[in-house]
Amino acid sequence: MRQRLVAAKLAATCVSSLLVIITIAWPKWVELVFGSDPDGGNGLLEALIVVVLVAAAVASSLAARVELRRNGLAKLSGTR
Repeated sequence: MRQRLVAAKLAATCVSSLLVIITIAWPKWVELVFGSDPDGGNGLLEALIVVVLVAAAVASSLAARVELRRNGLAKLSGTR
């Protein structure tokens, strides 16, 4: 069960990181998905999205690391 929790946290890290890369490379996805330009074209919303997603990626990766260390799963996975 703990391994599933760690896997879910690592998956959240991967998804957040992928969305950061997509937002940086293609910032107009927000307008296409929502059908409007909420920030008036100045890029503020995209910058905010990147900041929030980076924070989510860091938080979920740290949570996975804590979970691994707390439960001794680091020995099972071959990490320290």
